[in-house]
Amino acid sequence: MATLSILLFAATALAQGTKYGENHVVTQFDSQIVEQRAFPAPNVTLYSPAFAANASFTPGWTEGIEGATSQADLDASLQDFAQKNAAWATYSNADFLSEEGKFFPYVRLASSSNSLSKVRVWIQGSVHGNEPAGDEATLALLGAMDADPTWAAGFLEKLEIIILPRYNPDGNAYFQRTLATNFDPNRDHTKLVRQQTRDIKQWFSTFAPHIAVDMHEYSARSRYAGNYSNAADGMYSAAKNLNIHPAIRELAETVFAPAIGASLESKGLRGAPYMTASQSANPVRFEEAGTDAKIGRNAMGLTQSITFLFETRGIGIANQSFKRRTLGGLQMILGVLETARDQAEEVYSTIEGAIKEVIARQEPIVVTDYTTYSNRTWTMVDTRNGDVVKVPVEFASTTPALPNKTVARPEGYVIPRAWFDLAERLRVSGLEVETLQEGFKGEVEVYNITSSSLARSYYEGAILNKVTTDTLTQDVTLPSGSFFVKSAQKNAGLAFVALEPENIDSYVSFGIVPLEVGDLYPVFRKL
Repeated sequence: MATLSILLFAATALAQGTKYGENHVVTQFDSQIVEQRAFPAPNVTLYSPAFAANASFTPGWTEGIEGATSQADLDASLQDFAQKNAAWATYSNADFLSEEGKFFPYVRLASSSNSLSKVRVWIQGSVHGNEPAGDEATLALLGAMDADPTWAAGFLEKLEIIILPRYNPDGNAYFQRTLATNFDPNRDHTKLVRQQTRDIKQWFSTFAPHIAVDMHEYSARSRYAGNYSNAADGMYSAAKNLNIHPAIRELAETVFAPAIGASLESKGLRGAPYMTASQSANPVRFEEAGTDAKIGRNAMGLTQSITFLFETRGIGIANQSFKRRTLGGLQMILGVLETARDQAEEVYSTIEGAIKEVIARQEPIVVTDYTTYSNRTWTMVDTRNGDVVKVPVEFASTTPALPNKTVARPEGYVIPRAWFDLAERLRVSGLEVETLQEGFKGEVEVYNITSSSLARSYYEGAILNKVTTDTLTQDVTLPSGSFFVKSAQKNAGLAFVALEPENIDSYVSFGIVPLEVGDLYPVFRKL
């Protein structure tokens, strides 16, 4: 009997753990009364493969183990769209492959007039492979443009757009959140462990968008205070990191965010700030999207772009409410594009001006920040009867977060030749890294590790290390081939979060540079 119990326990543990491929979440549909009363199907026409008159689906779509639109159908849809609109749409594949050798089809939308002064927009979907409304919304946008080319042309007078519907084709094929290697692609933006992350990051950096949109879905199964679920059709968050220029954050929060909310409301949909929460917390405590740079919205924002994370409800409910979910994603995209089109001159001048100031400014670096809770209500669905109600919650707002630890901005960082892999990561992130042919000799500021606390389990393949430091001034001599990363550059914020060891997403935090108490950090600040 004991042996049987052990075998059953092992089998259960294996079933619940990750495996290679097909890591599906449990499907738990909303009740019929919740779907009908809180999330009725919208009376709209969507022009994407899942809503075509001849659309067909595999049985796995209704079971929550496959997506709505196959890779082949997505690719065919993009090619057909580009062929029909060849004057302003170009179909291509990225010049790299996924971990399992799949292509990355995308479209570029641009007219030829005044291309140098246009607002560049990057839109990506399906970073997580089990969030299908994200890529379907990008296809619905293209379908709407195809149905009304005159309307589309109005955008392209002011904008140049790249649309990558499927960031994670392997995860999409397995209908799992992660890459084929089970790394979360939306937690790899600092450590850059996976080659696929690096490839897309370099492409993004080369395009250097003024605006970026990241399409996701959130879990519809989460329950709060026992009987309530989130009522938002779409949650959205601008990039929050405080090393993003204030003018960019201000434009995102005061101009774009209200437009996104209004775009949802125009179709009878509900919007809210993006939040995360513990389902067991009592009282209910919600935390707005944070400032961490390992996540796409902040990593992209730290290139000094207006960046938005969009989340429609959908994880765990398979095909339920898919039309409403797709419409929610489409409306949030339109909230951004219509605002960028209508205020293109202000957007372009604000961002380009902010970039110049980032290069020239001397303000301190924000290393850590914090938030405080306040009381408010949140629009929720009572799962017992489908009523949409207001529920009191404690809410930690990051609009904005508050700076905690700051340090003086150095002229730049000096990296010894032996740590060439750090220089390579920074280059992938779009930073200029100078190779010092004559080496380096001079006075620098050095961090001394005064405390170190290791996590008890792995996080995305790393044992996190939380450190504190004090500083020393020393003379160092480094060999030819060492590196210098100047702080006077557009993407300097990405260097700050990676190279300042007390930042939660630094190379020290992720153990890329392993340190313990008493060690001197081998990346030097030139003041």
